[in-house]
Parts: sequence; C-alpha cells; structure tokens
Amino acid sequence: MLINQIEISANIVPLAITGGVVLLILGLIQLYLGLKAQKSPKVTGEQTMVGETGIIRKASGFMDRSIVEVRGELWWCLPAAGSNALEEGNSVKIVGIEEDSMILEVDSE
Repeated sequence: MLINQIEISANIVPLAITGGVVLLILGLIQLYLGLKAQKSPKVTGEQTMVGETGIIRKASGFMDRSIVEVRGELWWCLPAAGSNALEEGNSVKIVGIEEDSMILEVDSE
C-alpha cells in the first residue's frame, strides 16, 4: 500500500513542476506587456485630439462657440488667437484644448 502511494506522488511531482514553470512564464509575459503598455503613447482622451482635423458643422452657437466634427464626434470650439473667421464646412486643425472646459481651439487651415 505504501509503495503505491509513493509511485503516485512521484508521478505528480514532474506535472506540478511543469505547471509551475508554465504559470511563471505566463506571469512574466503578462508583466512585460503591462510595463510596455505603461510606456506607450496615449490613445484616448482629449490630449490625443491635438493635431487632428475636423469640419465646422455650425459656425456660431452658444457664447460665440462653433461646433466642429472630429472623428465622428461633435465638439464646442473656439478659433485660435489670430485665426480666420470660422465658416460652416471649413476644414480646421485642432491646436489645443482649454483645461477648464471641453472646448477645442481650432485654427483654420
């Protein structure tokens, strides 16, 4: 009886070691990918909108703000200092974002 238990436990040891090594390798891969994602540039949020182009959908609105369509979304915007007047249908480039509100600053191309 004791001999059978020793044989069973001897067969389990290599399996447990192999499983542990596989889990360790998977954990290291996950750690590497997580650290790599931390260093990559932002792909979401307002900061990624700077440099994008859009189209003016409404030239004048609430508080002299225009509405611009960027990446399929509508945003309130203001013309950048010294830029031309915004007209509906014009293509514009986003040059910055005000921090106190979600208003985009655009500069006519």
